[in-house]
Amino acid sequence: MKRTFFVMAMVLSLVGCGQASKAPQVKAEAGTDASSEVKILQMEDGLKVTWLQDVGRKQSRSIFADASDALVDSLGLQDGVPSTISAFLVEKDGVQLLFDAGLGRGKGRVLPLLDSLGVKTSEIDYLFLTHLHGDHIGGMLEGDKVEFPNATVLVSRMEYEGWMAMPDDKKAQVVKTFDAYKKQLKCFEFGDVLPCGVLPINAVGHTPGHTVYQLGRLLVIGDLIHGAALQLANPDICASFDADKEAARASRKRILQYAHDNGLLMAGMHLPAPAFLER
Repeated sequence: MKRTFFVMAMVLSLVGCGQASKAPQVKAEAGTDASSEVKILQMEDGLKVTWLQDVGRKQSRSIFADASDALVDSLGLQDGVPSTISAFLVEKDGVQLLFDAGLGRGKGRVLPLLDSLGVKTSEIDYLFLTHLHGDHIGGMLEGDKVEFPNATVLVSRMEYEGWMAMPDDKKAQVVKTFDAYKKQLKCFEFGDVLPCGVLPINAVGHTPGHTVYQLGRLLVIGDLIHGAALQLANPDICASFDADKEAARASRKRILQYAHDNGLLMAGMHLPAPAFLER
């Protein structure tokens, strides 16, 4: 399959969903330097999508034990695989949707970047969580203070209940966070239609209820990919963070094929800057 990392300075025509008609376009509204922390895309279906780079980094080669040394060497990835920790802000019809919350103040940049954009955390209407690892929920609390007081927090029931069944030492952050947000929490089932027409897609394997979200031509893929330079061409390669490798492989292959077949623009929490990808 042809794969091309999204170039932010370009106007990009997406392939229609099995149709010959012209698909919506996406264009950059801010910046062309892929090392910067914010990129804004205006999609023709009215979505305004903002990439927020929480942290820029490389994933250690050691977390990809499934990858052979020969493959890693051939790709020049001995020193690590380009990656980020990212979140995405989507505005639709004046409603603010945030997908994941990053590491939190003092650790990552998602919340300061929202501040810099003039978006108050109190203005976030919906917080969609792909899963409950710390680099995705850390920004929900500042100490014991709720950062998103007016947001409905959405997470798959499978994910939430999976974490609640874990040992206390593994779920401490999750329990603290959702105790604080218990009045704002809404668990959903795969197949539900969520606010603003967001569709949750089962992507289990990385975690018990790992979720991909689709909104129009945008597909927020969470942690489906940790090291794009390795995993796009070799989707059987798992990161050590994948709890159920067999399920993670199956989800990765299925969703990458779905994105390709339907001409979707993927936004990934660990894709390299600027964290957008088309296939």
